[in-house]
Amino acid sequence: METFIKSKTRALLSSGVLIFIIIALAACSNDDDVTITDDGVLRLLKQNIGEDALEEGADNIPVESPLTLIFSHSLNTDELSAALQLSSPNGAADYDLEFTNSNSTVIITPGARFDYETTYTLNIPEGAYGANGEALTSPINFNFKTAAYVPPVIKLSAASDVIKESAETVIVTAELDKDTEDDVIINLDFSGSAVLDTDYTASSSELTIPAGELSTTFEITSIPDQENDDNESIIVSIASIENATDNDNTLAEINITEELPPLSLKGVLALTWDGSDTNDGKAVHVVANADIADLSIYSLGVANNGGGTDGPEYTFPAISLSEGDNVLVARNPAALTAYFEDCGSEFTQILESNNSISQNGDDAIELYSGDTIIEVYGDSDVDGTGEAWEYSGSWAYKVGREWSTGGVDCTVGGTLNSNSPCPYPICKEALEIKGVLALLWDGSGTNGGKAVHFRANKDIEDLSIYGVGITNNGGGTDGVEYNFPQISVEEGDDILLAREPGTIAAYFGDCTDEFEHVFESDSMNQNGDDGVELFNGDNVIETYGDADVDGTGEVWEYSGSWAYKINGDWTTGGIDCADSSTSTQSSACVYPICE
Repeated sequence: METFIKSKTRALLSSGVLIFIIIALAACSNDDDVTITDDGVLRLLKQNIGEDALEEGADNIPVESPLTLIFSHSLNTDELSAALQLSSPNGAADYDLEFTNSNSTVIITPGARFDYETTYTLNIPEGAYGANGEALTSPINFNFKTAAYVPPVIKLSAASDVIKESAETVIVTAELDKDTEDDVIINLDFSGSAVLDTDYTASSSELTIPAGELSTTFEITSIPDQENDDNESIIVSIASIENATDNDNTLAEINITEELPPLSLKGVLALTWDGSDTNDGKAVHVVANADIADLSIYSLGVANNGGGTDGPEYTFPAISLSEGDNVLVARNPAALTAYFEDCGSEFTQILESNNSISQNGDDAIELYSGDTIIEVYGDSDVDGTGEAWEYSGSWAYKVGREWSTGGVDCTVGGTLNSNSPCPYPICKEALEIKGVLALLWDGSGTNGGKAVHFRANKDIEDLSIYGVGITNNGGGTDGVEYNFPQISVEEGDDILLAREPGTIAAYFGDCTDEFEHVFESDSMNQNGDDGVELFNGDNVIETYGDADVDGTGEVWEYSGSWAYKINGDWTTGGIDCADSSTSTQSSACVYPICE
């Protein structure tokens, strides 16, 4: 149908109001419910707000809803325009008139915004407004009240929920569901496991969405570091907001994924054994995390005595490596090969460093790509003597992303790796016992806290080669009582075998997420004075406690408690240390993986 703009009537409207659009949507000729009698009388057939009839005195009218006025005849647009009035207690409204459907329908569009929670009056007095002189015999007069102001709602969203650690940037958008007359001021809060200005930067912590606009953006950029961390989370939320609301407590969560370099440190060694020379046990162990065509782009440096970096001191040869290859750079390859015996075959390459590998166990080790340090073990500016990372007469080794040490001088007195009190971990079994539990707490029941914790020291293709047995009451071995399922696990995975997984998971809370695998078995029936055996096939490869001794009163007893291995040494939480607690975090002995 044709649309004609017939007239514009404008009057003063107060500031600070929303647009209220009054639109005529339908012609009288299209309304099957209306019967028109051509008796020369002009009638208002229908008044709608949106799709609904608009009643006299209607309130809570959404400001964006259209109003429809349908007349029985075509109108004299000039006459109706001059007579129609739209006003509020604040004065006349500013509006435009538009006529459609052969000039029988009126569209009234405010020229500016109406006030909220305000009563408006539409008035057309009696008069001849029909195109052919048809007269309105009764005045049109009705009121409606606009809805209360509802501030816009803010939403935060990130263009991606994952960024790599390698200085990657993601755009975060703050968006309103509608515009507003006032600037929206937003103060941001940053939380999560990642640390602002250490693990990432934010281009702004305060945002402004200008009046009349709907959104603004800022950037988050990851910061590369020299550590192989776990994946870290960034949670962006709203600390405070002006002229808008955060009804949904909106937040954006972004994960920084650790991107391992193609080559990383795996171990550092300063071993001392009977018959060894001063330098025989000095070596650095690296591992290829991807195929490397030319290893010579990498080098090593030793930061002696906390004196800071000296730059690259040993450059790898121009050889290629395949993903998973282990390389040992040794001061005396022959001596270390003899010390490791068959375990030397774990290394794809054993390279000689001459004098550049000079660490004494209290010196940091740096790995370079070109001239850039990509990883450090220890602290280049600190003498490691007495530090947690010291490895004098010992070694440090990384499983997954976690470093451990054998303990200072733990290799002294041995003659071979196989009879050392602290064998180098690459030579150890792929699976070890990490903790044993016989916890009792409020609500645990008799069996709820019985479990054994295992750690994968290497990738294991088939976990089912391993089994577990409990040596109850010092009665000796009973053989394998539980076999793991036939699955693969990755180096560094923590595995929990529990009598009641649900009960102990509730006790651990979020800490349960520290375990990559949780299995259930009724064979976990230890009472805290029973030994635990780990089998590879039919062979016992590790025992906690003594299979032939009742542990009551022994140093290894863990009744109502736990035992946990740290750097090869076992510690216990203390008998009945979990008593009266309701979670490990509220107990007197937090299970160490949950600290």
